[in-house]
Amino acid sequence: MMQMPTDQYVDVDGIKTRYWSVGAVGSPILLIHGAGGSADYWYRNIFTLAQQHQVYALDWVGSGKSDKPAATYTYDDLTQFVAQFMDAVSLSSANMVATSGGGIIAMKLASRSPHRVQKLVLSGSAGLGKELGFGMRLSAIPGIGEALNRPSRSTAKFLIRQCAYDSKAFLTDEFVDLVERNLPLEVLQFQLRTFRTSANFWGMKPEFLSSIRDSLPKIKAPTLVLWGKQDQITPVGGSEVAVNEIPDVKLHLFDKCGHWVYLEHTDAFNQLVLEFLRD
Repeated sequence: MMQMPTDQYVDVDGIKTRYWSVGAVGSPILLIHGAGGSADYWYRNIFTLAQQHQVYALDWVGSGKSDKPAATYTYDDLTQFVAQFMDAVSLSSANMVATSGGGIIAMKLASRSPHRVQKLVLSGSAGLGKELGFGMRLSAIPGIGEALNRPSRSTAKFLIRQCAYDSKAFLTDEFVDLVERNLPLEVLQFQLRTFRTSANFWGMKPEFLSSIRDSLPKIKAPTLVLWGKQDQITPVGGSEVAVNEIPDVKLHLFDKCGHWVYLEHTDAFNQLVLEFLRD
């Protein structure tokens, strides 16, 4: 059985926002999920990290159990939303642990508001390379994206096969349930609108990538970059961009690992994060 923390809710700029808060000692950590994800995906990490830290995990707007407005949010909007969430829970600064599209939010926050981010952990972050999986590129095409992004158990299983190196380990009823419940039509439509602000059929838009790349040298927070060598969603080449452009950075690559480092190599991930935050 998956153990999950108790859901809490807070109003963030009119958006009813679900979050978790676990742990009472140590410096705070904010876990930021990726597109189509939610706090649920951190279930293997949050309790271990909370033994030494106060850990928060939120469903950003349009995700999980948080409100899903019909508006189009850019990644700048999502970054502002996360900053407003921090204000709402009285979190003046935190260590950020972010994955995939959440990495874009964390990098933007760290470069624009250095006082907000103590240390930064990026796991398979989006926004660092043009390459995208073929399915994601097709999703950028109007009409085709809507047809592909339909909630179903087969959609959940397809996502698992794309994200995990050893997908058999994640094709259990319990985990497929987790993925499926996080991909209702409202979420898929919201994420598709955000995705199209940053990408098209050819991959991530050049102007979007350059805005992120230009911001990387401004990141003052010590940064740990974690990546799966077999990541099909955000190819491992993105890690080189981070290492070359972020001033204070460490890199750890995982072999036989796809996009979900924190789920596929949980013990090593948790240990590396705790050691990095302890230094």
